[in-house]
Amino acid sequence: MKKTCQANGIELAYQEQGQGEAVVLLHGFCGSSAYWEYIIPELERDYRVLAPDLRGHGDSAVSVGTYSMDLFAEDIKQMLDALDISEATLLGHSLGGYVTLAFAEKYSDRLKAFGLIHSTGLPDAESARASRRRRR
Repeated sequence: MKKTCQANGIELAYQEQGQGEAVVLLHGFCGSSAYWEYIIPELERDYRVLAPDLRGHGDSAVSVGTYSMDLFAEDIKQMLDALDISEATLLGHSLGGYVTLAFAEKYSDRLKAFGLIHSTGLPDAESARASRRRRR
């Protein structure tokens, strides 16, 4: 069952399982926390696992205006604040990886460690940007 908290004026839905050090799982574009359905049971044995639906995804509210990696990162920080979590490990898939990097840049004091799946710390090549523009 999903829980919710307030983040930047919207209702952010998330799954929470287990106890221990916090691990936050961030899904990719057009995904939801359901992406992690096979990972959460493995991690919850040893960790407090949080898997939010990023704003505009899954059961989280859709907001008006421009979405940005910084806004998503701020949402995650506010979720951690609401849950009284001072430090967490973030694992991001695709878009979630870019959110993880934005969080690391803005809130390094709140980050224990991070991992990226199908994300890169390098800027996109022009060919990747052109491919995305063609798909719009």
